[in-house]
Amino acid sequence: MAIQPEIQGDIPNAKIEIPSDWLMPLLDLAAVREAQRPDTLATMTSEALTLAGVELIVERRWLREAFWRQIKQAVSRGYIYKSSAVQVTLRGDRRERERRTPGHS
Repeated sequence: MAIQPEIQGDIPNAKIEIPSDWLMPLLDLAAVREAQRPDTLATMTSEALTLAGVELIVERRWLREAFWRQIKQAVSRGYIYKSSAVQVTLRGDRRERERRTPGHS
C-alpha cells in the first residue's frame, strides 16, 4: 500500500531567478511556461524571470549568449540535474528528496 504525501510540504522545490538583462528581447512567458511541468510557477517582471517547482527547464534560446555560462549563478534553490548545449534541468535539493524506506523482512 502506497500513501501519496502532501505535495506542498514534502516535495522540495527548485528555484531560479534570471535577471531581465540576461533574457532575450521579447521572450514570451507563455513559451517559458510551455516548457515546464504543469505544477511549475513561472513569473516575469521587469526585473527577472522566476521559476519555482519540482523540476525546472531553462532553454538556451531564452538567454543572451553572454549569460548562458553563468546560468548556475541564477539558481537560488536546488541543483542542476542535467545540462546540455541547449537546455538546463534543475531539481529540488537532493538531500530533502531522500526518504527512509522500511527494511525488508
